Amino acid sequence: MSDFPKRAAVAVIVDGPKFLTILRSQSVRAPGQICFPGGGIEVAESPQAATVREMREELGVDVTAQKEIWTSVSPRGLEIHWWKTVIEIGQTITPNPDEVESFSWLTAREIVACTNLLDSNRCFFEALENGVFSI
Repeated sequence: MSDFPKRAAVAVIVDGPKFLTILRSQSVRAPGQICFPGGGIEVAESPQAATVREMREELGVDVTAQKEIWTSVSPRGLEIHWWKTVIEIGQTITPNPDEVESFSWLTAREIVACTNLLDSNRCFFEALENGVFSI
């Protein structure tokens, strides 16, 4: 696909032992896959700004992208920036049905057990488990 982005930003949101995950809608790339919220970084946009924008677009919440915790490259050559992110107080998650079918709070073990987990997210948990970075 010629419109495949070159860079993406991902929001890693943790509440105790659980991570915020989304089930991608049927109308986006990788439909029906479970992953962290995020998406392509626009031209001249920083990964941090893209994380904030994507959270507004996908889940209707304002967030603070606090710290980039990891950068990876997918088999398709997509440079992925993983950001520790917090949802600002008083926000209610409201999925955009054009992009997100649903959201869940799951433990790392529950996430990696999903057969429909996006490969890049599986790599994230392998790197986390191997101590490549910490959250």
